Parts: sequence; C-alpha cells; structure tokens
Amino acid sequence: MLILVKIIGILSVALGAVILLNPKAMKQLIIFWNQGNRLYVAAILRILVGVIFLLAASQCRVRILIIVLGIVVIVKGIFIFILGLERVKSMLGWWQQRSFAIFRLLGLLALVLGAIILYSA
Repeated sequence: MLILVKIIGILSVALGAVILLNPKAMKQLIIFWNQGNRLYVAAILRILVGVIFLLAASQCRVRILIIVLGIVVIVKGIFIFILGLERVKSMLGWWQQRSFAIFRLLGLLALVLGAIILYSA
C-alpha cells in the first residue's frame, strides 16, 4: 500500500507542475471531467485514494497527516454523490471561469501537497 501512496504523491507533484507551467491544462481537465457522468468516476477515484491512504497510514512517517488526507479525500468523493451531478457541474463551470493566476496557485498547491505526501510516505 505504501507504494500506492508514493505513486499518488508523484502524480500530484507531476500534475501540479504541469498546471503551474501550463494553466490551460487545468481548464482542459475541468472540461474533461465535466462531460457526461465522468464526475462519478472522479468521485469513486477519490474514495479509492482515501481508502488507500487510510490503509497505508500505519506504514507512513507522518501517520496523522495521511489519515487526515484520507478522510478529507473520501468526504470530497462522497460529496459529489450527495450534491448531485448538476450542482457539481455548475461548480466546475464557476472554476473554469477563474484566471490563470488562480490555476497556477492551485498547481503550486497540488505540487506542494504531493511533495508532503511523498515525504510522509
């Protein structure tokens, strides 16, 4: 399980770097996930990532951080189902209208969070 946490950390760092260097990629991601029922796939992926974090937490250096991240990610995945597809799509539409500076900030946040996950694993 620990290797999966490291892979998630690496993916987060990579995605953050791509968005930081090319904020248009964030808009493309929003458009991709906003099509059809893909948000339900995203919700399931979030729940799976959260479960992986919780299962691997006992093997991590900073257990409490991985536990908290696991819980937060699971809750975010569940909220997609609770809020419903249309409401979440409208939220994504709002995010899509944000400036590239905001996307770069989110990319930096993802990069830093990925680095923290890698350190904690």
